[in-house]
Amino acid sequence: MRKKKRVLVGMSGGIDSSVTAALLQKRGYDVIGITMQLVPKETEKQSACCNLGAINDAKRVASKLNIPHYTINIRDEFKHHVIDYFVNEYLLGHTPNPCVECNRYIKFDALEEKCKELNADYIATGHYCKITSNANKSRFYLKKAKDEKKDQSYFLYMLSQKQLSRTLFPLGNYLKSEIRDIAQSFNLINANKKESQDICFVTNGNYKSFIEDRIDKETVKEGNIVDSSGNFLGKHTGIYNYTIGQRRGLNISHIAPLYVIKLNSKDNEVIVGTKDELATNTFTINAYSLVNPEQIQINKLYSVKIRYKMIPFQCKLLSINNDEIIVKATTPLKFITPGQSCVIYDKDIVIGGGIITK
Repeated sequence: MRKKKRVLVGMSGGIDSSVTAALLQKRGYDVIGITMQLVPKETEKQSACCNLGAINDAKRVASKLNIPHYTINIRDEFKHHVIDYFVNEYLLGHTPNPCVECNRYIKFDALEEKCKELNADYIATGHYCKITSNANKSRFYLKKAKDEKKDQSYFLYMLSQKQLSRTLFPLGNYLKSEIRDIAQSFNLINANKKESQDICFVTNGNYKSFIEDRIDKETVKEGNIVDSSGNFLGKHTGIYNYTIGQRRGLNISHIAPLYVIKLNSKDNEVIVGTKDELATNTFTINAYSLVNPEQIQINKLYSVKIRYKMIPFQCKLLSINNDEIIVKATTPLKFITPGQSCVIYDKDIVIGGGIITK
């Protein structure tokens, strides 16, 4: 009879997931490494992760730790849920967050499936965040990491109670600098490996080229650039080339600086305005998930992030129904961008989040 608790660790070949595996093994878990093949073969060599080199790094770390290692091919699922979504959202004038969708539909689901196959008790990843629970473990909480600069709870607001009960995030109590020291103490081959800052499937951060390679260019039509009153100011080259807050590259002249304040895919218009017109304090999110629905309260003061690296701002929730949440910030905000994730915090606890629609 197996005495040790078995955990599947998602291993990307990077330092964080490698240290995750090493720490859990040291804590007495029966560790199995899982590496996912995600990106299309044609872009694999240029990928920031999940390429052959990354897979080999994961295998070498697993060998060093003397743990089993498996590679699973989920390219088709990744293309459907992440890449196609990414392209389609840009064509709609949105700015998507593919890492959120990858966690929502790909990584955790794939590990859960493998968990059943290998009769494992837990899954684990190298994300920087924490999971805590109440005394009888009937309720679980997703919390910010010790290292606020590395905290990745923003990307995980969609995790369910069931998923949290079966997930381990051992890096949540460490600083990034400590993780590098731990990697060196284990003599891991990737202890000094650099981190990637790009989206894994977009080469050199060139979104425009990536999108254009995957669409019928004849279906992309130029349209009008107008001001908030509907006055014609110029022509645009395709809505996907623009984002909220953009000033450069508009190729229009005006007395005052103009910024993109809205993208109207229905009428194929780029709407521009002054910096003051960018600011708003009320917006709507849908496709939302609540980690702990009983904690959410109308008109209570929360902190919110609408981009990963931003400083949280204070807000209240004006209304909640089955479809959407209306959020009101205490001060006007610029660059509220449809397609991005809005994540709601009560101090360091993730309450939930959703996708900004307007």
